[in-house]
Amino acid sequence: RAALDASDYTYEIIAIDDGSTDGSTELLFATDDIRVLSFQQNRGSGSYRKYRTLAARGRNVVWTDADMTYPNHEIPQLVDPIDGYDQVVGARRTEEGTIKFLRKPAKWFIRRLASYLTGVKIPDLNSGLRAMRIEVARQFVHLLPKGFSCVTTITMAFLSNGYSVKYIPIDYAKRAGTSK
Repeated sequence: RAALDASDYTYEIIAIDDGSTDGSTELLFATDDIRVLSFQQNRGSGSYRKYRTLAARGRNVVWTDADMTYPNHEIPQLVDPIDGYDQVVGARRTEEGTIKFLRKPAKWFIRRLASYLTGVKIPDLNSGLRAMRIEVARQFVHLLPKGFSCVTTITMAFLSNGYSVKYIPIDYAKRAGTSK
């Protein structure tokens, strides 16, 4: 909020409770100026990103996670170039995920394949931090799978249909809390 308040942008924060059982839903509802959409059961990141995009009221939509891995204070820098692009992705300089030695080669191969298929160099196919022009994003949210490949799908949909994607290098931190 501090970064967005300091920017020239108006904004709304939409949080999705994806069937959480850890008490975070109550914290969200108790927080001022956050719209909370609540699912009774876990539907997956593709589902909540789709419904958040459909519920957004602005010209642009930003996707990010609440696990403190992305530098959310840099969201204004992702939105700044959006008038010249259809999507701006925070491309991670490093990945702090688990089982890196197994995932890194697989992600490299998939990223190279995606780059080949689209004819565009893709430095980060899986980043969850991205800003998009909402009228373009809404054309493709029906394609999103329920799981984590939704960010890959939206990137491929934009590029395969001739929309422009810009990549801005970002730092990526170790996840706060635990993951399912």
